[in-house]
Amino acid sequence: MASAGRGRGRGRGLLAANVGSAPKPGPHGEGETTKNGDSPPPGTVQELEDYLEGLTLNLTEDNLEDIMTLSQSMSTEDHLKNVAKRLYDKSLRDQEFAKYGACICDRLSNVEVQGSKFRNVILKFVQEDFKAKDETRRSDNKRYLGFVSFLCQVFGNVRLATGDTMKPLVVPVYDCLEQILNDQSSNEDEYECFSIQLQSIGKDLELQDQPRMSLMLDQVRTRIIKDGLTARGRCTLLELLECGSRGWKPLSNDLTRFYCDTMVEIFATSIE
Repeated sequence: MASAGRGRGRGRGLLAANVGSAPKPGPHGEGETTKNGDSPPPGTVQELEDYLEGLTLNLTEDNLEDIMTLSQSMSTEDHLKNVAKRLYDKSLRDQEFAKYGACICDRLSNVEVQGSKFRNVILKFVQEDFKAKDETRRSDNKRYLGFVSFLCQVFGNVRLATGDTMKPLVVPVYDCLEQILNDQSSNEDEYECFSIQLQSIGKDLELQDQPRMSLMLDQVRTRIIKDGLTARGRCTLLELLECGSRGWKPLSNDLTRFYCDTMVEIFATSIE
């Protein structure tokens, strides 16, 4: 089950509720125009990196506009790679930030410097970490969960010019989710990541490969019924099935409250 403060909605609309919820910091201080009334200069690459590092979960449309302004400071391929790496690492350190990192990637997707596009640089980082996911899972589970979250959110948020999802990501996303689901040693945090991400991107993922989605949901049912899950694990996967059965629409307030209250009871019992 999603813990307090973690998003449940699908990626494309995740900023809607936050627009205007935080003041616009502005990449150049208080004034947004020069004395002559011209637009301010784009700043420096270091300003852009620092701005990205300082972002919180209250990402707004104004923040995205500031980032686009500051992105004009990238004049070399190394600039592009360094900024992409800064955003990528921040997203992997905090799986809750992953969806916002993916939205920033979507906005910067077509920024091109010296023949290199921002989207391609990010995807190269993702490809490298996908190959190393087994080792990362063993050595740094927090980073592994950040990677799975970011991969799923990139699939759900970074779109092609046609508005379509990137089909090359479909198999890696399924592979990562099934790795968690099918491993008997998966921990409760991994099940929670699995549930949160699938609730977020389930509709888009199912549209790309409906048979594989049906098989995965059958495996979820099997895990709940037959395998020795903890109460928290069962509650997490049951909430996911509820969402899937509703066509990946958000749960009603009553259902959400039920699962939240149940999880609170489970936590209370576990510490007695």
